[in-house]
Amino acid sequence: MNTFLRASLLLLICFSCKEETPAPTRTELLTGKPWKWIGGAVTPAFDVFSNGNLNNGEYWSQAPKCWQDDIRVFTTAGKFTHEEGATKCNVADPQIYAQGTWQFDASEKVVKINDSALGEQMWEIQELTATSLKVVEVYQEKGKTYTFNYSFTR
Repeated sequence: MNTFLRASLLLLICFSCKEETPAPTRTELLTGKPWKWIGGAVTPAFDVFSNGNLNNGEYWSQAPKCWQDDIRVFTTAGKFTHEEGATKCNVADPQIYAQGTWQFDASEKVVKINDSALGEQMWEIQELTATSLKVVEVYQEKGKTYTFNYSFTR
């Protein structure tokens, strides 16, 4: 094979090689863009909306519309906000409902959130992709244990 042909073939091979992009880290997946709340469920029955009615199982579809567009924001600096979406329950409410900090546990399977409205929350991650976040939170009140499932999308 002549030198020109070899050089051309080598260039063709080099240009056709693609450098593999490393998979995003869990921090990169969690941060970057806001998460819109799209689903919620609880067991056993719990008064989710503080209106005297118990909800058992899926409750997100029964939530006020002003709750259904809420977003959560996680920053790489460890900051967390729970923000009103485009719809507020009361127009005088601040856009940022709660704020605080977040961090992963050592396994990066649990997110610990400290926020100004609800205090400390522990979210066990069931799914974390570029477009989907599904978590479970175990909550105790008056000697009873409740399991909340939350779903978010981008």
